[in-house]
Amino acid sequence: MSPYQDALAWIRAHPGTGSATSLAKLILSLWNADCGFSFRECIGNLDEERTALALRIVTHFASVGEDADLVAAGDAVCRDWPHLWDSAQAGDRAKRALRAAAAQHG
Repeated sequence: MSPYQDALAWIRAHPGTGSATSLAKLILSLWNADCGFSFRECIGNLDEERTALALRIVTHFASVGEDADLVAAGDAVCRDWPHLWDSAQAGDRAKRALRAAAAQHG
């Protein structure tokens, strides 16, 4: 089983918890660059076991890049937790607006 599938199993078994939300944010962040939650935000509240899972996820991503398991996990998180996608998109729009304003002023 891939680390993404392990994370999805945890997320589905513990919906609404901080750890499930954090792992979902991590998956979204790797799945789509427009959905960039900080790594700190993705692991800040995880216990030792979930932190180890998060590290397995990022190590796998660093080694393999985007693969079919990540795509499937990202699709599932985006579909099942659309509020996280919406939150990430709002943050991305705000960052782009600040960069544009800074570019105009200097």
